[in-house]
Amino acid sequence: MSSYEQLLKVEGAASHGRNANRFPWRTLIGWLLFLSLLAGFFLALGYQYVLRVTPLATAELEQRLVCYYVSDETHQLSLLEVPGDLCTHINIGPASLDNATIVLPPSLVQVLRNDSPQFRKSHPQVHLLLWIGGADSGRQFALMVANHAMRKVFLRSLREILRTYPSLDGIDLDWEFPSAYDRERMHLSQLLYEIRTEWRREKRERDILSLAVAAPEGIALYAYDMRELNLYADYVNLMAYDFHFYRKDTPFTGLNAPLYAHASDRSLMATFNINYTVQWWLKSGLEPHRLVVGLPTYGHSFTLVNPLNHRIGAPASGFGQCGQLGFTTLSETCECAAKYIKPNYMYDPETCSPYLSALQEWISYENRTSIECKASYVKSLKLGGVMVFSLNTDDLKNACQDQRESRNPEKPVFPLIQAVREILRGNA
Repeated sequence: MSSYEQLLKVEGAASHGRNANRFPWRTLIGWLLFLSLLAGFFLALGYQYVLRVTPLATAELEQRLVCYYVSDETHQLSLLEVPGDLCTHINIGPASLDNATIVLPPSLVQVLRNDSPQFRKSHPQVHLLLWIGGADSGRQFALMVANHAMRKVFLRSLREILRTYPSLDGIDLDWEFPSAYDRERMHLSQLLYEIRTEWRREKRERDILSLAVAAPEGIALYAYDMRELNLYADYVNLMAYDFHFYRKDTPFTGLNAPLYAHASDRSLMATFNINYTVQWWLKSGLEPHRLVVGLPTYGHSFTLVNPLNHRIGAPASGFGQCGQLGFTTLSETCECAAKYIKPNYMYDPETCSPYLSALQEWISYENRTSIECKASYVKSLKLGGVMVFSLNTDDLKNACQDQRESRNPEKPVFPLIQAVREILRGNA
């Protein structure tokens, strides 16, 4: 949220000598002093206005690096193993909804109770947020926002959680996705307003309210009111990935997070890329400093119909063998590739995207070159920063051997996220 400061008032009047006719120079000097003060007032007024409407206009302000952390037991990563200088914000979750009440699974409770206080003590500069929602959250969010009474239930459970876990700095709402029906866009805006109103009552004005939002224009157009997002959300995490993965209605290979459209993309498919969606969100009115562009550390695998046809857009018959249902962590991608005698590693400079193939396996993934290219794009536009999904799916095992120096081989490494950090900090 922008900081709205009260404008300063200039009081007082110029003093006149008791005999203006006898001392004209004193009168003139008095007026000049008054006019100088008046000019200073308006300069200050203009400066305050600039700060208010463009809070991130100064070059010194740091771009965010927002990292998602999955706390479930299938992802073997402790929050305490995450370096404190890696991310500026960490979204911990996911929490779910049940009849408008926030539900914390046991693994998440353990993290919030034990790990997050220790992490906060060691790294007080990192903001920890509760991540609420996820890929299967659509119906529960729709039920929760439907009326004032249900939203009140949500707000009560949120209040209790934030009081119970003081290491949290706010929340990230991951509703996938508000639909064009049942006034869901309006209800989402009302929820954001009510959260801010509740936090003012609770003296939690400094708490962070962020949203994970859809990238494709066809979803975002009906799901979000940009004016309301600008008013109530500190920033939004644009999920600029999953542009292509295997589906029965799209039975061909494609890149997970292309920066630009590939030469073969036509019509609607030419909009499924980072640049198109970023420009659409900006043109639609979201303030640039609120736009945090999401990049993946994971990939998608496909099974090729013809092993000899391994181009982008080649026919595919299903998910690949690598990963689960085509979803591959970076470590899994490199481990899978190592099983083949001579995998084909390719890089498409048009889209800043690598991909590999071996026999019938085809995988779109990210490497240091591609992630630096995309992070540089975000930095060049002076947007709100980069979001990465996720800490858990980076090359924790250093299976790709991209982490050139590893002092402790047993400690997880984050080569992709470190590359993003170096770009945003200007160290690359």
